[in-house]
Amino acid sequence: MSIAESRSVRALGIACCSAITELTGSPTVGLYLLDGLEPELVYSRHVAEGLLDNYRAGFWKRDPVLDCIMTQGRAVDGETVIGPQQWRHSPSFEMLHEWGFAYNMGGPLWCGQKIVGVLFTATTDTDAPYTMRSRQRMEMLCRAGSLALTNMTNAGAIDAHPAAIRVPEPAATPVATLSASLPPRSADVAIRVCRGQTNKEIAREMGISDQTVKEHVANLCRRFGVHNRTELAACLLSPSARQ
Repeated sequence: MSIAESRSVRALGIACCSAITELTGSPTVGLYLLDGLEPELVYSRHVAEGLLDNYRAGFWKRDPVLDCIMTQGRAVDGETVIGPQQWRHSPSFEMLHEWGFAYNMGGPLWCGQKIVGVLFTATTDTDAPYTMRSRQRMEMLCRAGSLALTNMTNAGAIDAHPAAIRVPEPAATPVATLSASLPPRSADVAIRVCRGQTNKEIAREMGISDQTVKEHVANLCRRFGVHNRTELAACLLSPSARQ
């Protein structure tokens, strides 16, 4: 209730920190709002500035947890996304380990039908990976946070963060500027689909898995009401998709 009743972003961050500590045993929290191309950090506690700098410097572009949150719209943890066997050899673990963490988890914050923010946490306990119960608790916290953000937005306490991306047409590339509201990673995939790149090429260029690309493409097809990537590219390049 303290999360849902928050009336400012700072109050929301403090309430999330308290609840995450109680429910997951970790005091670490990072609260981001999505504004344009990248997540904007609006509140953090018990996170080394160096880790935040690494994330701001571009790691978010290849963060599998953020990618999964934006694609699937649910709370996830890094080890589950990457796989228990691969986790300790992944760039995500290496970055976390450098700053004293062992596992991370995050979930989406919604306003209406759009993801407008992301809540992250991490733990230093190497013997306690996040469990299904941890993810369920994170999902519950994010739902409460979503209600608070929606109320703040409706009351004018914060500007609306539409989780939308405006993608300018690259030089010498016939890709239309998308007028639809898309999460950043989905928009990146959409651009590359319009360029005619294969899933493998997109995955390699973006530093994500082929399966994640397939999920992005499938979600885009559903969003625009088309049946395949050829129809998707035609739809995105049509005049109705231009600004």
